[in-house]
Amino acid sequence: MSFIPSVRGARVCESDMEEADRAYDRALTFLEKRDRTEREVFVRLTGAGFSEDAVTAALEQLRDAGLVNDADYAARYLEALASKGRGRLRIAAEMRRKGLPEELVRETLEDGLSTEDERAMAKAAARRFRAEIPEGTNARKAERKVSGRLTSLGFTYEDIGIALRELRIETEDEDEDNEVRE
Repeated sequence: MSFIPSVRGARVCESDMEEADRAYDRALTFLEKRDRTEREVFVRLTGAGFSEDAVTAALEQLRDAGLVNDADYAARYLEALASKGRGRLRIAAEMRRKGLPEELVRETLEDGLSTEDERAMAKAAARRFRAEIPEGTNARKAERKVSGRLTSLGFTYEDIGIALRELRIETEDEDEDNEVRE
């Protein structure tokens, strides 16, 4: 699945091939620093003044050489963002911002992030955020703060609700334990 249409089989004059070679070389210089999506490469090269045909030919070479692969990029990007505690909605938005096709974003999330894993991430983040709120803060206010932070991380309302319910139960259990000790 590629963002840029292929030019295989098209007749290309020598000057166009030279431009495509220059575009390829330019792409190599910024791919050395980090991986990029096809869309990022396309935008960068066309922004540098290369024709769309030259960029398309360069991207084809990059794909053939295995230097640009949106599916691999998406899987690695998902793993990186999930390890930082980002939820499905935030990950999808970031992938779209990188120019990954919607179908690839959807497939990557379906294959790479289970509902159970995402809920566990939301619960862990909720615990962490609740621990940062000063003791004595009104319970509703604390829940709103935690909910807002979870929303900003891209968790779904369903996962936020589950995490908050579990956090509420844990907090009630801790309160009961503290009352027994006193």
